[in-house]
Amino acid sequence: MTELGILDLVPIREGGTAREALQNAADLAKAAEDFGYRRYWLAEHHFASLASSAPAVVAAYVLAATSTIRVGPGAVQLSQRVAARVAEEWGTLATLYPGRVDLGLGRSAGRADQYRDALTRPPAPTSVPVTDHPIVDGVVLPEPRDLRELVDSSRAATGLALITPSGPVPDYATQVQEILALLAGEFTPEGLDSPLHLTPGEGTDLLPWILGNSPGASAQVAGRLGLPFVANYHLAPGQTVQTARAYRDAFVPGVLDAPRLAVSADVLAAQSSDDAQHQARSFLPWLDSVARGAGAIEVPHPDSVSASDVERLTARHSARVATRFVGNPDEVVGRLAALAALTDADELILTTLTHRHDDRVRSHRLISEAWRGLTPKAEIR
Repeated sequence: MTELGILDLVPIREGGTAREALQNAADLAKAAEDFGYRRYWLAEHHFASLASSAPAVVAAYVLAATSTIRVGPGAVQLSQRVAARVAEEWGTLATLYPGRVDLGLGRSAGRADQYRDALTRPPAPTSVPVTDHPIVDGVVLPEPRDLRELVDSSRAATGLALITPSGPVPDYATQVQEILALLAGEFTPEGLDSPLHLTPGEGTDLLPWILGNSPGASAQVAGRLGLPFVANYHLAPGQTVQTARAYRDAFVPGVLDAPRLAVSADVLAAQSSDDAQHQARSFLPWLDSVARGAGAIEVPHPDSVSASDVERLTARHSARVATRFVGNPDEVVGRLAALAALTDADELILTTLTHRHDDRVRSHRLISEAWRGLTPKAEIR
């Protein structure tokens, strides 16, 4: 049965505050628990109008406000962190809240190389119209996005440098293995004849997940170590099918006996398609600020986004618009079911961005209710 989870960016709305956004995060997690969602994850972003720069701290706040839903980061970027510190932070939370903590692990080490490679290519041609992106079995699978604007942003480069330690980038697979060994009480560094013990955290049921955008290193590491994996459709939709296949092909029993695949999606449901499309106006200038490397802006009110802005930004970001599931509950759930079927996903991780917090909560409720009405393959456990 395909389960549902939530990825929360903890957005700050135009006219709102970071404190309000953090309170909304706890409120959304409590609502998701009531709606039957399996897990609630926190995205990690820095130097932007998002209150999610310290997911371990926010997770502690959310865990204290809820009772059953699983909580974790989506994801800690290991190229920016020391593996032992990650294990200590999340192992402490797993000790306090047994059976409720996940540990999403990401790999951003290759991002600088991707940016440099982008500069060697000519600019991407005029954006493909929203309706002209390739579709496979009801799922839009566009070509990879052009990174030039993000590459050229001094702000993005500076922010990345501030949160990334200097020196050689640690090997991702080695860092993941260190975390697993620390949790199991089996980490013995070179030069020692007995293991270092993770206190607290050792022996907990903290569950690491690997998140990835491509069929490359992340999918391979998850498969080789027998870990659960998330393929990021909402960030790299054109490679999702290949990424899911690469993970399953690489899988050998390890932490899990069988592969467990989650796929992310950007969604927005309202009672009517027109209402959903109106709310979705807020997403366009917000997305544009991210794509330009300017950092996520405060989420604007949809009434402040003109029709001409909608047309211009839709053309500019047609792939993201085409792969965002916006509409009434049946429309959104129909596209989610197609994505789950195409990838054979065990879970779907949903992210939603709106100006009004109540609209975001309502969207997740409507999707949950419609999802439970589908066939058993697409029910929430």
